[in-house]
Amino acid sequence: MKPLNLPFADVIAFLKSVDKKVWVTILLCVTGFLLLVVFLVIPAWIERPLLRRDIQSMETQIRLVNDLNKKRPGWEEDRKVFGSLIESTRARVFTVEDMGILLGSVSKMASESRVDVLASKPLTEKTVFAAPYHLKYQPYGYEFTVQGRYHDLGNLASRIEGHEKLLRIQSLEIVPAEKTPDRQIANLKLWAIMKALPQAAPPAKAKNVAKAKNVKK
Repeated sequence: MKPLNLPFADVIAFLKSVDKKVWVTILLCVTGFLLLVVFLVIPAWIERPLLRRDIQSMETQIRLVNDLNKKRPGWEEDRKVFGSLIESTRARVFTVEDMGILLGSVSKMASESRVDVLASKPLTEKTVFAAPYHLKYQPYGYEFTVQGRYHDLGNLASRIEGHEKLLRIQSLEIVPAEKTPDRQIANLKLWAIMKALPQAAPPAKAKNVAKAKNVKK
């Protein structure tokens, strides 16, 4: 089928020859079609799916909120339990003031367990907790040489582990005493968990040098 090649002048003449009633009819048809598209097609094919999606999303959120509300009492109870546990654990952490009476506390527990403290000294090896706990806590080690019966040494170890402050036994080596076979000598290493000391601020000179370098750049 060949395309129609009508001159522009003929098209204009044809349009002028069309009756006004025909143009009115065409205009009414076009207007009706546009109204049909605006009020029926667009709401049916565009707005309704969007509205349906919004309703489904809102229903999903409502169900989620209802499920969370059902779990809320249990969460609040867990928060109270864990909050109390955290606070009690923090209260057991050694402070700088507590470290001053650490030796006295261990000596008292040894005396109550009928164990003699022969020697004590700070541990030379250092331990650092993994991040981010190293910023809040640090272990402080002590080594004790004590003497007593097996049962009494076990009683001392139990008292240390159950102390009101966070004392943890790292190692306990027991060897028989030559002069007193019924009493053994034990080498006891323990850690006291204490609050980390505040980190010192960088020297003022270093800050001034860094500022000077930035100014030069």
